[in-house]
Parts: sequence; structure tokens; C-alpha cells
Amino acid sequence: MLPAALPARAESTNNLNISFGYFLALLAFLLLILPPPLFPVEDGHYKILEIKPNVFVWRAEDILEQEGDPNFSRPGNAGFIITPEGVVVVDTTNTPFNARALLYEIRQRTDIPVRFVINTSASPDSMLGNEAFEDFRPTIISTPAAATLMERYRSKLPGRIEDDWRLEESMRGIHPTPPNKTFDQKMTLPIPNPQIKVINVGDNASPGDAVVYLPQSKVLFLGDLFQNEYIPRMNSGNIRHWISTLHQIESWDVDVFVPGHGEPGGRQQVEQFRQFLVWLLNQVQSRVQQGKTERQIENDLVPFQNNHWHAPELQSEVVAAIYRQLTSGSKETSASTQTPSP
Repeated sequence: MLPAALPARAESTNNLNISFGYFLALLAFLLLILPPPLFPVEDGHYKILEIKPNVFVWRAEDILEQEGDPNFSRPGNAGFIITPEGVVVVDTTNTPFNARALLYEIRQRTDIPVRFVINTSASPDSMLGNEAFEDFRPTIISTPAAATLMERYRSKLPGRIEDDWRLEESMRGIHPTPPNKTFDQKMTLPIPNPQIKVINVGDNASPGDAVVYLPQSKVLFLGDLFQNEYIPRMNSGNIRHWISTLHQIESWDVDVFVPGHGEPGGRQQVEQFRQFLVWLLNQVQSRVQQGKTERQIENDLVPFQNNHWHAPELQSEVVAAIYRQLTSGSKETSASTQTPSP
């Protein structure tokens, strides 16, 4: 009986092989005739959001990068606008490696060269990717104050690396690339459609912050000026002016506000962030008036109650920054400075 069963088994195997061969042929045929999937929007670490036609946001997950400056390990948001005259990039996130992912996504959508790169601030988590676009020889734009801070960051980096071998490892292959063009108050890019305005809003989260406004699309890239459900980083900026700037910007004709970190939002999210800054300023100021020290105020406030935003490690840092502003007596008069209108 066993020999008689063998041909049937062989015939079944042959049928299986033929069926599998048909499957492979059909799969190859479908791959040839079906269009490739449209633009891969994420690789597990970031996503691409088309917030308006031809206006995109590169949005990273809340992860801590092992490469780059460990003080700025959270990738900032980046954006790009595709125009007939060239691509405009807004911020380049915290490493050239992430910026190359941004460039990859641009290349999935257009072959037009990158003509402009705009840095909304000098913060390394928004500008350390500049070098990824150097092959295009773009105009890299910032305010004069931000450009000065970027140059200072670059000049001090060798000394930091010399004192810290871990920093040397994480910064290997990274070359900070400051802007090659600055503007004073306002600048309109030489692109007719869409109109793109870059506006110097002064000292807020840091000196020389800028915003990028697209009036036809009603989109505003705010950079570090707006953090959507992220604890903000505050360097040598001005908390009072920051609050005043946000209050004025809330009246602009804008549908989508793009933050430096977090999801793009609407007016309500910007107002929520401004109210957080007001609360924090009041909390620190009242304790300064009671004569408390910086350490005592940090112990009182950190961790922030009923606040579960991202980047909680920055809580002590932002409290200390506000304390130093209030006790130094500097920049108090600049709170009334008017933000330029769009």
C-alpha cells in the first residue's frame, strides 16, 4: 500500500508548487501595474503632516536621541513648504541625521531644490540639522540675535568636546551651520505664491525669536514661542515679553499654529500655553516677593501640580530662568515691546 500512496503525495506536492508559482506570478504582475504607495509618512520615529496644501510638518515622537547634543536630545519640529520657486524649510530639528529624514520626505514629494532654510531660533534642537541642506547652497535665514547665538554655540563646541569625551562621541559628524543671511524686523521671501513672511518677534523663549507666517494658507510656524503640551525651555529670553507676544499673535488671522514641539494646534492651544506661562510667572514672582531663594522656590513648585506635559526634566530649569530674570532686574522694561504685525 505504501508504494501506491507515493504518486498521490507527489501529485499533491506538484499542485502546491504550481499554485505557489501562480501566486508569485500574480504578485509580480500586481507590483508592476499598481502605483507605489504615496509618500511614506512615518518610520516609527516621526510622521509627516500636510496641514495645508503643500505645507508640511515633520513631527518627531517624544524620544531622547543618543546622537547630537545631549542638552537638546528631544527633536524639535520642522516644516517645509513646496513652491514653484523652490522648497522653503522651517527649522531643521536637532541633528543632521533627522534633517536627512526630513530631506528624504521632501524628495518623495518634489525634485525642486531647497532654496531657503529658516531658523526660528538659535536653539540647537531646531538648527543642528542645517548642514543636511548644504548641497543646495540655500539661503539660511535668522534674526541677527539668533545668528550671534548660533555662532557662539559653534565657537564654544570644541572646548565642550575637549572636556567631555561622551559629547565628542554623540556629536561626531555634526557641524553646526549658522545662517548666511539675517533680517531686522520683517522679511518677505522672493516667492510670489504662496507669500511667506519671516517676522522678528524679539526676546521671548530666547533672544531673537522669529515666526514664519503664510497669510494665504493661514499657517504660522512659531518655533520655541509655542510648545504644545511640552514644558518649555527658557534660556536668556524674556518671560513677560513672551506672554505679551503670544497674546498679540492670538489675534492674527491664523488657522494652524505650528509649535516647536508637539502637535500643530489652534488658537485654543496657544492660549492654553500662554496661560501656563502666566501661571508660572505668578507662582515664581509671589515667592520672590516672600523672600524665598531659588532653591526654595524650585522645591515648592517642582514637580508642577496637575501638569503632565512632556519634557518634565525642564521644570527646574524654567523655574530657575524665571527666578533669575525677576531678581536680576534686567529686561523689565521690554515687556511692553510691541510685536510687529504680520
